[in-house]
Amino acid sequence: MAKLVNELSWSRTRMSTLKTCLRSYYYQYYLKWDGWSWDAPDDRKKAYFLSKMSNLPMLIGHAVHETIKRILTDLKRQGRLLAEDYPFFARKEVMTPIWTEACRAMDRFGRERIWQQSPKKAPPMFELYYGPRPEPEALKEVGARVADAVRTFLELPLFAELVADDKSRWIAIDPEPSFDDDTKHRINGRTIWALPDFARENAAGECEIWDWKTGSKSPNDELQLLSYALYARDKLGFPADRIRLFGCYLKDGEIAEYPCDADRLAFIEAEIERDFEIMLGLLSDQGGNVPRTDLDQAFPLIEAGSTCRACFFRELCGR
Repeated sequence: MAKLVNELSWSRTRMSTLKTCLRSYYYQYYLKWDGWSWDAPDDRKKAYFLSKMSNLPMLIGHAVHETIKRILTDLKRQGRLLAEDYPFFARKEVMTPIWTEACRAMDRFGRERIWQQSPKKAPPMFELYYGPRPEPEALKEVGARVADAVRTFLELPLFAELVADDKSRWIAIDPEPSFDDDTKHRINGRTIWALPDFARENAAGECEIWDWKTGSKSPNDELQLLSYALYARDKLGFPADRIRLFGCYLKDGEIAEYPCDADRLAFIEAEIERDFEIMLGLLSDQGGNVPRTDLDQAFPLIEAGSTCRACFFRELCGR
């Protein structure tokens, strides 16, 4: 098996981390690297473990996305819905097992030893690792939010349209990222990670890109969808004026369409280029993607506050 290479790449998640806290960026994209190896130093192992951490808001998003993926896959492959109760499936078959396994791992190993375990066998959860552990009523509310989001999706006019749709025109259903060229693409020789939750060609021959959102609207949503439009243009072959971008907000059932044209794609490409310049400035060896070692200068700590209290890596920087 070929050794994995830490390639400098772009994604909205990576840029959000970089622009929130440079020290967290260093932990996530550099210190953790090779931390999965048995002979890695403890700080790398711990950074890798913490990088696999999740929290309850992320678990809500995961459960909803996995369930919608299941719904659309059932429709595409079988032509019908297979589960009787998808909101129940999201809550009990996706969310609950992940939380239960995290609780078992924490109770078995304790906070002092759990980081030494494989994150795949002992998946870390923020609320368990850093505390406080949520009360049963709070967990019931989380489960209700998951079920409500899936129920909202099933009640949308969009869903009825998808049931009657020509499934052969569906292009992508929440594809899994991989290190081959199927799910990544390049702009000016640089790797871009931007995969839509759902893409289809509509009856008018346009490419529709959909993003399922379990939270509230954010100013970054449009930029994220524009990065998906680059995927539709470069990997799927649709011109800018034949791409439509939709954010589906499952908290309240709102659907927002964001404009897409050649000027906007040129804008997001320019922003990506600027982001790469910032990332390159943090390296001592740009060709090898090797970070600078002067952490306090290149990757300074931010002022302690709410961002730190919610950070997965706060143990590493002593906060």
